[in-house]
This record gives sequence, C-alpha cells and structure tokens, in this order.
Amino acid sequence: MNYMRKSIVMLMLLSGILSVQAAISEKYNQGYDLKSLELNTSGNERNISLFADNQIMFLNDGKVYLSELTSSKDSLLSPQENKALQKLGVQGNVAYDKVAGKIYFSLVESETTEWLYESTLKDGKWTLPKRLEIEGMGTVRGNNAFMANAGWSYLTKTKSIMQNPALAKGGKRLYFTSATIENGKGGKDLWYIDQKSEGLWSAPVNVGDSVNTAADEDFAFIENDEILYFSSNQNAITHLYMANAANGAWQKATLMKEPYNSAVNDYSILVVDGTPYLVSDRNAGNGSDIFAFVKKPCQIALNDVEVVQEFTGGGYAITGKITFDNAPTTGVLSVKDDSGVAETFEMPLESPFSFELDDLDCEEDTLTRTVMVWFSDANCESKASYVAPAEIKRDFYWVYFLFEFDKATLLPQSEADMNRLVKEMQKFPDAKFEVSGYADERGSNEYNDKLSKRRAEAVKAALIEKGINPNKLKIVARGKRALQIQDAQNEDQHAQNRRVEVRIINPENK
Repeated sequence: MNYMRKSIVMLMLLSGILSVQAAISEKYNQGYDLKSLELNTSGNERNISLFADNQIMFLNDGKVYLSELTSSKDSLLSPQENKALQKLGVQGNVAYDKVAGKIYFSLVESETTEWLYESTLKDGKWTLPKRLEIEGMGTVRGNNAFMANAGWSYLTKTKSIMQNPALAKGGKRLYFTSATIENGKGGKDLWYIDQKSEGLWSAPVNVGDSVNTAADEDFAFIENDEILYFSSNQNAITHLYMANAANGAWQKATLMKEPYNSAVNDYSILVVDGTPYLVSDRNAGNGSDIFAFVKKPCQIALNDVEVVQEFTGGGYAITGKITFDNAPTTGVLSVKDDSGVAETFEMPLESPFSFELDDLDCEEDTLTRTVMVWFSDANCESKASYVAPAEIKRDFYWVYFLFEFDKATLLPQSEADMNRLVKEMQKFPDAKFEVSGYADERGSNEYNDKLSKRRAEAVKAALIEKGINPNKLKIVARGKRALQIQDAQNEDQHAQNRRVEVRIINPENK
C-alpha cells in the first residue's frame, strides 16, 4: 500500500513537471517585445493553425495562407496563398495530423449545419473532403407516423454547427467549438470527440464547467496534452485563458496576464516549441493581426575607462564599467585591448559590470588604447569600443610585509618590496600615508596592540631611512582586530595576519 501511495505521489509530481515544461517559455518574461508581424495587412489575419513542414496557416479575408517559421521562431516568412486549401473549402482553423498526413476542418453544409471533415495528402494532393462519422450525430429518425411513411421511418440529418478543430492525444482526439449541441453551458462551448476506429468518432463530450461558461469559448489549442489555451468573452471583451491538465481533467481555467491579453479583443494563441503566437485587435484601426515575441536588441556600452598604473609589479592596467540591456544568459562577455590582452567572463552578469585588463606591458606614451567589448551568444551579439585615454591614474594600492611569530623585525626578503614601495610613494609628493601594524589572533589584545605598533614603527623607520619624510607617515596599531584570515588553522595562515599595510591617506593623483 505504501508503495502505491509513493507511486501516485511521483506521478502527480511528474505531471506537474511536465505541465511546467509544456508552458510558454519563461524567457519571454523579459528582454522580448510582443510585436505585430510584417505580414499583417489592413484586413483581418485570423485563424492561426499549426501546419506541415514548420509552417503556420492563417486566413485573410477569405483566402488561406501558409507561412514558414523563421529559425529563431520570432516571425513568419513571406506568406503564400494556398489555393489547394481554399479549394477544399477551409474557412476556419485547421487541425493538422503529421503522422496520418491528414487535416481536419469544418465545412458549411447549410444555414444550420457546419460539420467536421477530413482530407488526406496523397501524391502531393489533398483528397476530397470526407465527412466525419460521429456517434449519435449522423442522422436521426423522422417524426412522421408509421402509416404516413408507408411502413418506413425515414432518417434526417442532424443540424449542428461545429467549428475550429484542434488536435490532441496524438491525433486520436479532436477539440472543437459548438453552440448547438445539447447540454452545453451556454453560448459557444468547447467539446471533444475521440477516434474509436478509422472513420468513426465518439459522441461529443463537453469539456466541462472548469472551462466552459455561459459566454462564448472558442479557438482551443492544446499543447502537449498538458495545457489548454482558448478564448472567452466573459466580460464583453474576448480574452485568452489557459487551463492545466491534472488527473485526466482540465483544472479551473485562469485568465492569462499581460502581454497576452490587452484592453481589446485577443482571440487565439498557439505555441510552437515554447514560442507563442497570438491573434489580437491591439493594432488600432488595422483589424485583427498576428503577433509574436521578438527579442529586444542587445545593447552594450563602455564607461569610465581609465589607464591605471598598478603598484604591484609596476605595470599598467585598463579598468572600466560595462553596462548592457537584454544581454544573453549564456555565452561569454569578452573584453580586449588592441595590444592583444583579453579577458572573458561567463554570462549571466549584472549590469553594470566592472572589468580590469591587467599586465599591460608598454611605455607611457603608447597607453592610448582602443578597448573592445562584445557578447558572444547564438541568439545575441553586440559590440562596443572605447579609446582609453593616455592620462594615467596613479592609484596607490596597499602592500604588506610579513613578520615572524612574536617579532617586529623586517625579513630580508622585504627589501625588494620596500624599494618598490618607496618608488611609488615618491609619485605622490603631496600625500600622507598610514602605516598600520597587525598581529595574528594568538595572545591578548593588549599584547598584540603593542606588538603591531612595533611592526608599524619598523616599516616607518625603513621608509625614513630610504628618504620618505617622517611627517608624511602616520602610525596605527590595529592588533588582531582585522584579521586577513579568520580562524587560521596553520602557520602559513597565521603568517598572513602578521603584517603591515601602507595606505595613502589623501591621494592627489599627481
């Protein structure tokens, strides 16, 4: 019994996951605009349907058109009028069955009857439309008395309007719209029939009051048998709704949010590999049009680019900020200067993004560089460039000298660092400097304060010996209050905390 419960829970979870996977791609939530397609005219583009060979079918003022999806699925290529489908009598949505090579559509038979038909593609041509045989709806017995009919009870055709079919269940179920079948919810409802055998379909089943209302529901589209999209005019304006499948039934339908719905009529929607297309009146004065999500152009800019003289190593660097809009979430961001120094950064990144190109080996008179930056992604590419100025920002970075445990004597290897530090400090003749001593976490605060002060004084004495004015140096003892490595576990880590840092107090950049 426990195993069965676990199995049921897993099936329910799987159903939820599939539902999420089947939904419209979340990428359209940002970085995309819902745009009117170029193929739209002053007439009414309507009745969009999936068709063969990566195509979409639609109608425009009584004519049938086919248009191929672009590779990025954000638009439709130049539509071509299809006279073969017009000759069949197509006047509404078409349900295309790729496996069977069939299409299902409705044909007007009389003022009171519009029936569902099928046609099969054979030798490159569509066969003559064949009327679907639907249980309980083909014919009914006449009302004349037995004697009046000379012993015969004649059959008469059922009067019914069935429109805008949509395929589901691998071609074994057809959804459609009807306002004439008995026991509906009022107005037009969504119904479905299931294929029982070749040429025979089950009696119509109402989709139910989780979807149908007293208003008109129309234009069903079923995505992966997990989501039902449709339209309803419950509030005097036609809007788009969706319902999720669970436990073999459609759950309560919900109104789709902007931008799928607008302040005017939005009629129908279909989804191709997560990419939605819809028909709407939102092009004021232009009738109904087809809309698709188009990616906003990637935009990139370089700001605050500077040439910086680095303290460590005595080289140069280029720093700056990159701002971007509608950037890709995959791929890389590349930054390069014309000397060949380059860096790449994995997307996604926050905008603005600060970068630094290190170790530029060059003379000061050649520091005017062109910095280039670009995105690299299959769906987005944008480039920008900036000429880095020759003026050098002489930043002063701190440096630390390490000490042995419980000692305040400079190590011999500090001599090279000391010479480089003095050289850099001399580039700031009007600046003052803070010389801060530190200790590791072992010992009391009082003892370490004194020890760290002695270490700072040792560095100060060395600087004075090399020509730095003592009035430009300020001693600070920080003890163990600002550890470089918290909770040091070994001697190498403790050594990082036994240091002296030299910082500029008032840099003038001169």
